[in-house]
Amino acid sequence: MNKFFDKIENKLLPLVEIVQSNKYLSAIQYGMMCMMPLMMVGAFCCVISDFPLEAYQTFMAGVFGQELWANWNWGYINVATMGISSIAAIIGTTYELARKDKVNPIPAVIVALMSFFLVMAFTSDGSGFLFSEFSARNLFLALIISIGTEAIYNFCIKKNITIKMPESVPAFVSQQFTAVIPAAICCVLFLIIRVVASNSNFGTVSNIIYTILQAPLTNLGTSFVGTIVCTILNSLIWMFGIHGTNVIQTVWTPLWQAARDANLQVYIQNAAAIRPYIVTDAFGDMVIFLTGTGLTLPLVIEMIFMCKSARIKAVGKTALIPGIFNVNEPVIFGLPIVLNPVMLIPFVLSPVICVSLAYAAMNFGFVPRPTGTPVPWTLPAPFGGWMMTGSWTGGLLQIVLLLISGLIYYPFIKALDKKYKEEENAKMNERIDEK
Repeated sequence: MNKFFDKIENKLLPLVEIVQSNKYLSAIQYGMMCMMPLMMVGAFCCVISDFPLEAYQTFMAGVFGQELWANWNWGYINVATMGISSIAAIIGTTYELARKDKVNPIPAVIVALMSFFLVMAFTSDGSGFLFSEFSARNLFLALIISIGTEAIYNFCIKKNITIKMPESVPAFVSQQFTAVIPAAICCVLFLIIRVVASNSNFGTVSNIIYTILQAPLTNLGTSFVGTIVCTILNSLIWMFGIHGTNVIQTVWTPLWQAARDANLQVYIQNAAAIRPYIVTDAFGDMVIFLTGTGLTLPLVIEMIFMCKSARIKAVGKTALIPGIFNVNEPVIFGLPIVLNPVMLIPFVLSPVICVSLAYAAMNFGFVPRPTGTPVPWTLPAPFGGWMMTGSWTGGLLQIVLLLISGLIYYPFIKALDKKYKEEENAKMNERIDEK
């Protein structure tokens, strides 16, 4: 087993280090994190406005009025939170890239925003931008523009292709003038890109990126094979004590966010329509990472009520409440699961089986696909599954998955319990002998 761990470590950890040390991937991760306040506010408002209980909806519409209740979230708050997710991503990603390149980040962000607006589609009457252009639908375009404009800005600054002001001019003024030439270059470049795109069959830059890049990558990353690869990698990375979820989400989150937005657009138009994607960010939080990587809440319950080892019981009691809210570091590091050959098989096998069953249940229509409504990642089962799908069957699915996970973990935790109990008895006998 040690040789197996050594082989996995030699193959996997270099890849993890590449992901974590790559400035572009880490900047994208920072940009995704900048979206979190908006997503969390939007998610909680969606929980309130779209709670899937007809009696609740009727009562709230009676209290606040049908029109206000129908529009307060989707007409106002959602537009101002989730609706500007691409702008939040472009600000965060550009800022972090500029910081890593040790150049003034604020002018870089301003140049990136200018470039983003230059390629956005207008309304049919030409009076303004289409607000839908700022949502996660254009997340890939936002990230590409962030990387491109920051690279131009950084190149100009490092090569002194800037307007230089006299030393008597205050620093904060001269710093803004250094961005004039990079801004002018980006302005001309993205204007040309816009004109070329508008004269193509695609019509807009966002359509080009969506058709050629975003849609194919999203389809690949949200496919069954792509999802299983993600699930296995997540568990294996955690086995070495590295936060696998952070590593995985660096790569998969843009894909899942794009899928969520596509589902949401369908859901808004027709709540009964079949949504295009099964795997979204909500599927990740409510299925792949349900009660934490490895679906470990049933394991924790077994540790408390079915094990004899005092050590295992103590860790289980500590891990129970966090596990209910999808946080399972206490059991991963306390049992530990990390580098534990006994727990390797169930820790990888349980999420693979459960994700496969959840995917199949949604693919064959037993459970609705995610609505696209954001779900707080800490929302416990079965409420998270219910909120994710807009149906009680989503919550039932989570309960079934946790029961299956418990069955998978049981023989392994009992074997570990026996080993730990024998060790505890041996130590107790030693103390008795010493006395």
